[in-house]
Amino acid sequence: MKTTVLFIIISIFSLTTYSQSQKDSLNKVFQERIKNIKEDQSDNPYYTQEELQNEYKNEINTFKDLAKPSENSDLANHFKIYLEKKLLKKIDFSSIKWSTFYKDVSKNKTDLSVRLTFELSKTGKATNCRINSRDKELEKKIIEVFKKFPLEKLGIKESDKSGKISVQLFAREDNETVIKASQFAVVDVPPVIKGCEDSTLYWQINKCLYDRLYDYILKNISLKTLNSQELRGEIICRPRFTINSEGKITNVNSIAPNKVIKDEIDRVILSFNEIIEPGKRNNVPKNTYCDTFRTITIENLK
Repeated sequence: MKTTVLFIIISIFSLTTYSQSQKDSLNKVFQERIKNIKEDQSDNPYYTQEELQNEYKNEINTFKDLAKPSENSDLANHFKIYLEKKLLKKIDFSSIKWSTFYKDVSKNKTDLSVRLTFELSKTGKATNCRINSRDKELEKKIIEVFKKFPLEKLGIKESDKSGKISVQLFAREDNETVIKASQFAVVDVPPVIKGCEDSTLYWQINKCLYDRLYDYILKNISLKTLNSQELRGEIICRPRFTINSEGKITNVNSIAPNKVIKDEIDRVILSFNEIIEPGKRNNVPKNTYCDTFRTITIENLK
């Protein structure tokens, strides 16, 4: 009786060694496959629509309590000086999504605002600035103006290099777009995993978390279970889970090519116990939603 030996490679989809045309081509193929896996698992949402709406409202309330946006904040006055008022008319609040996690939340008056997120470089400068407005010219100008603002006025410290930082800039009130900006920055720090203690920048901590987790999956996933599915080649999986405010993994609900593989990935993730500290928002422990796409290549060894 022939014995089948499996070789499993778990990898991040990376385009760094390709030309731009190859990157575009590969990215298009990968995005199409992601779209297909989402459609195939449309009956497997992470939250119900009601739960998602409640999470959205809770996030907004928490953010505003900390950021304290005001039309007379230092940041607001800075934008009044350096941003042409006519540019405010270009902001389309119906298209702005400050978080892709809430992209399916129905638009309402709960929050009509524009946020800018960024990280701190090794030298303490704002880097990787993002605004999801779909207007590249407007975004470029807003980021240009923001980078002239002294970050210390937002209460940002050296230790905040480990977080993703968010500020509100604009709001829609009484059918008018106004400059209503944060008085304080909101800093979200990801959970810290064993072996990642020396990482200091946000992207380093985040990358280390997923790298350690996938190394764990590679070592603990059941080859017998995968072999029973007779799948070979490259497949895409989308692990989704929450690390709660106590540093425990909960609500594991991955997406995979079928339920058997999904359940196996969920099982391994639930057994992962290398979390040292939970994620934090302005130093207060919080629930952190984790979501990423990875490819798994399964091959026979002959």
